[in-house]
Amino acid sequence: MDKLRVLYIHNQFPQISETYIKSEIEAVKDECEVLVIGLDNPDIAYKNHAPYRIIGDWDKIVEAIEEFRPDVLHCHWLYNIWKVDYFAKQTNIPYTIRAHSFDILMNPAQHHLDAVPLINDDLCLGIIVFPFGRMPLENIGIRGDKLHDCYPVVNYRRFYDRSPNGDAIMNVGACLPKKKMIDFLKLAALVPDTDMNLYALGYDVGKIDRLNQSMGTDVNIIPAVEPDDMPAEYKKHRWLVYTASPKIGTVGWPMAIAEAQASGVGVCMANLRPDLREYVGPCGFIFDSLSEVADIVSKPFPNELREIGFEHARKSDVFEHKTILMNLWRKARSSRGALAAQPARV
Repeated sequence: MDKLRVLYIHNQFPQISETYIKSEIEAVKDECEVLVIGLDNPDIAYKNHAPYRIIGDWDKIVEAIEEFRPDVLHCHWLYNIWKVDYFAKQTNIPYTIRAHSFDILMNPAQHHLDAVPLINDDLCLGIIVFPFGRMPLENIGIRGDKLHDCYPVVNYRRFYDRSPNGDAIMNVGACLPKKKMIDFLKLAALVPDTDMNLYALGYDVGKIDRLNQSMGTDVNIIPAVEPDDMPAEYKKHRWLVYTASPKIGTVGWPMAIAEAQASGVGVCMANLRPDLREYVGPCGFIFDSLSEVADIVSKPFPNELREIGFEHARKSDVFEHKTILMNLWRKARSSRGALAAQPARV
């Protein structure tokens, strides 16, 4: 059978802070012909990416969809449903969406209530959600059969490495207020004579760099690293400390946790919600205070927990759980004839 044809609709591409899209495409590319349409250029681009076009004109996007003739449209983040649903109705092509954390945690009852009829419509084949996201979405009226539980998208095989790790401590992610990276600077003062590396991407990185200098904490602010080079960076570290703001509360299940565990790195995650215990697993630590985490990271990462971490991280392996997405996309091909016979919905 011919490969499935999948057209991604994305805000910016290829954005270096959104490498879950890269990993997802890497996992499906042997079975799918993929084209990405970005509505705008990225803030920081990575190099090794899927074929894409930047098109800001929505009429021209419709033309590009009709030219590519996809079996299915796909996008990330639930708030993008208004965009992908528009293109689906213009072309009678069904779609899927992979939700993330902040788009669920931003108060779904308020933000997504108007989207419920779109999600429950036949054109929407399904929403991929983290397990903790199912209940709030069902509570606003989304049908349970439209929701498909799935762990984060991580290219596990890229990061899996049982060789010895270095002794540094790291934090990584988009430099946004919700990540509260100032806590990583404060932690540095509690664990002197320790190499502290902050892989802060874009946004407020200049502010964090200035705070680092004014506080005299001597944290290494690492410039953006190509996704394919990140495994070697993880191996320099003994611990990942993932900071987050309880007040903002929209940090969910960061990919960095599974990437670190696959790399043999110990994980400490800020205690935002009970569901994080499931994701961090029995091999990780949830912390309430910086003094608590300072005590944890001042010691070696226990080898027995390291071994558990290698296996726990497999739950996020996109090459394993891609079957959830692929089954929905195969359904798109089987339903394509019936949809094509219908007039475009405007």
